[in-house]
Amino acid sequence: MSSMPLSYPWQMPQWQQLAGLHEGQRFPHALLLGGPSGIGKLQFGRALLCSLLCEHPKNFLACGECHSCQLYQSGSHPDIRELCPEEGKRQIGVDQVRALQQFTSQSAYREGGRKLVLIHPAEAMNPYTANALLKTLEEPAGDTVLVLLSHSPSQLLATIRSRCVQLTFPLPEHNSALKWLQNQLGQTEDAEALLRESGGRPLAAQQLYESDGLSQWRAQDAALAEVVEGKKTVLQLADSWQDREVPDVLEWWLNRLAALIKHLSAGQPLNARWQAYTSMALPAVYLQYEQALGLRATLLRGAALNKRLVLEKLLLDWFDAFYGRAPSRAY
Repeated sequence: MSSMPLSYPWQMPQWQQLAGLHEGQRFPHALLLGGPSGIGKLQFGRALLCSLLCEHPKNFLACGECHSCQLYQSGSHPDIRELCPEEGKRQIGVDQVRALQQFTSQSAYREGGRKLVLIHPAEAMNPYTANALLKTLEEPAGDTVLVLLSHSPSQLLATIRSRCVQLTFPLPEHNSALKWLQNQLGQTEDAEALLRESGGRPLAAQQLYESDGLSQWRAQDAALAEVVEGKKTVLQLADSWQDREVPDVLEWWLNRLAALIKHLSAGQPLNARWQAYTSMALPAVYLQYEQALGLRATLLRGAALNKRLVLEKLLLDWFDAFYGRAPSRAY
């Protein structure tokens, strides 16, 4: 039996805002929770749905004891659905949304209750899936609440965004995130470095620690430096990364480019391995960052791309920009 999810300490302003809407009986039928990945939006969404399901909430918190809470904890509450890509897939399918429409058209299990839906990440819907969801957003059946989570709301269809009340989740305050991370790790030695490498995202930092990702990121920094030093070619580097998943490489790549942008624009500290790139023009780095974001969005939409070609182009484009050459073809 699972426990009742709770939001994280740094999410208190958003929680209080929704509690006020609920108390004033102005709670929206569709919410879009937007912000960086790795800061706890999914747990916030689950905690929110639990509070809306609860028969006896206390200060907008699920009691954990009523029949609805017990059903949730057993994983069998009939009035709640989560939509996310099925195992082995990157996209939310049209069939999943059609099944959702049937679910929301039915009466709630508990008299006077709600039908609740959590969709994550919302950018995993392609245009066809998103358009299929529009009817449910425009004409929700009964007392239905849909909560969409997005790491990049700007990538969603404008028609989706316009039909939701949007709530923004910024990066948590550093000390709050660091204290939480230290408590999770049970030690303080690596917490600061992990949080810094994860761009201030505490859950991403925890995941980086558990997967030993920090050492892999540093190995990738060192391998990239070997190209600059002439010890390895770009194609040799791409070939050596064939055992890695493109989304994992992109996570590191986007983190490093964001750090370089902050260094060039605001003088913030930069990884020593990336000092070689400080001579690059800021617009050129921005362009590489935007292209990497676009690649991640393409992958999230379920596009089947050749790993070798993707990594080769990512690296060739970077060194073309570094040496001032024209970029290669698009993905």
